[in-house]
Amino acid sequence: MRSGLSFLVVEDEASVRRLLVRGLSSHGQPEAVGTCAAGILALRARRYDALIVDVHLPDGSGLDLIAPARKRCPGIVVLVLTGSPEHSVISRVLESGARYMLKPCDAKHMKVIADEALSRRNARQRRTLITLQRWAKDYDLSETEVELLSLGAEGVAREKFSHRREVRPDTIRKQIQTLLQKTGDDTFE
Repeated sequence: MRSGLSFLVVEDEASVRRLLVRGLSSHGQPEAVGTCAAGILALRARRYDALIVDVHLPDGSGLDLIAPARKRCPGIVVLVLTGSPEHSVISRVLESGARYMLKPCDAKHMKVIADEALSRRNARQRRTLITLQRWAKDYDLSETEVELLSLGAEGVAREKFSHRREVRPDTIRKQIQTLLQKTGDDTFE
């Protein structure tokens, strides 16, 4: 299993949802929901490497999840599933930069999505490391300050910094203030 890869599956048909989860399980950790509303809640709760979404869901179009997913998880791989080759749907999918697959789909096709998600995650981690190294040198950052920036780049919520670093929350606030003074930024984001 490729630990660390995370997938959000938004599919209302239980049998298709199970098939997708089965196909993704050997590549990482899939989470599956059946509605747009549940998909939005899942996207708010954590970051994902890939989104696999059905077009027609009980409470709307899965296509409406693409923009929020990309905002929350830049670089996310998006695969749109559809049972119908409607030109307007396929055009909208392609305009969004997502991939699409006609149903029925096969669980073995999920490997392609997993490979692309892994490749993007590795590239993002390399870019982040290079940026952190440059900032550490340019701003003379301490190891602690680089660690704080790294946590932020990983998408860790600021409220969890103190737990991850095993220090008090007020210590984190002071460290971030010092970091902001060094970089000249107004906010940590």
